Amino acid sequence: MIRIGQAGIPLSCKGRTNKDGLVYTKQVLDLNAMEAQFVRGLYIMEDEEAFFMRDFAKENDIELHVHAPYYINLAGVGEELDVSIDKVISSATMANKMGAKTVVVHPGFYGEENAKKTSKKIIKNLKKIQGMTKKEKLKVKIGLETMGKQKVFGSLDEIIDICNNVKDVIPVVGLGHIHARTNGGLKKREDFEEVFEKLKPLRLKHYLIHITGVMYENGNEYYHVPIKKGDMPLAPLIEIILDNNYNVTLISESPLLEHDAVYIRLQVEKAIMKRTGKEEADYRDLSEIL
Repeated sequence: MIRIGQAGIPLSCKGRTNKDGLVYTKQVLDLNAMEAQFVRGLYIMEDEEAFFMRDFAKENDIELHVHAPYYINLAGVGEELDVSIDKVISSATMANKMGAKTVVVHPGFYGEENAKKTSKKIIKNLKKIQGMTKKEKLKVKIGLETMGKQKVFGSLDEIIDICNNVKDVIPVVGLGHIHARTNGGLKKREDFEEVFEKLKPLRLKHYLIHITGVMYENGNEYYHVPIKKGDMPLAPLIEIILDNNYNVTLISESPLLEHDAVYIRLQVEKAIMKRTGKEEADYRDLSEIL
């Protein structure tokens, strides 16, 4: 199955609550996924809104995810670490109320440590977080996002290693970040195939994938740009997804948000039409090409 949505409240949505954004995602955009953004700090959502989102998403078959605040350092110490853990738990609690599948988390920074020591710290603190979420009976999974800068922990290999060491932590495959960190390494079909090949040992039944164009230099992301303004192509990714019938959720995190989410949908449907020979397609229905 292919799900497509945007990270946050659609830009063209007049209402500016997550509830407004979810209804707009279904009724106007006809998309079937959304990642609510709690990225600017500790965000408090009223239970009424959270439960509305849970019920509306379930009734309309929309998959929900949540992005925790950007500044989290699970390799930190002292107050910085305590605040980071609080942000993850707070986001996970709200995600659970909303019925979201995943709370997306940035892992942290190397600081003065090497990658191995940083990894050990993050593993230790994630296990602590897992203990806390288990105690609170939170069903949401922690998703560690790949990162696009060299000074930040979060190469694809590093994220996979963490997921191998902490139960129920899953990778969030930020393709724009991987592309930037590898200095433009995702351009050909085999480049994208290598990403999925590396993920195979995790035996994932579902891939949460972030898509954006990105400006980068020397293996470092500068900023996100619209998909068409970047140099990472969509076509090879879509072909691999269709060829392998991967269960994926594609989240647009470009500055154009829902506009690029709809663009992703159109490109997927174009690829389906090419295979069926028909003049229309629905990205949610792959029955004719399986």
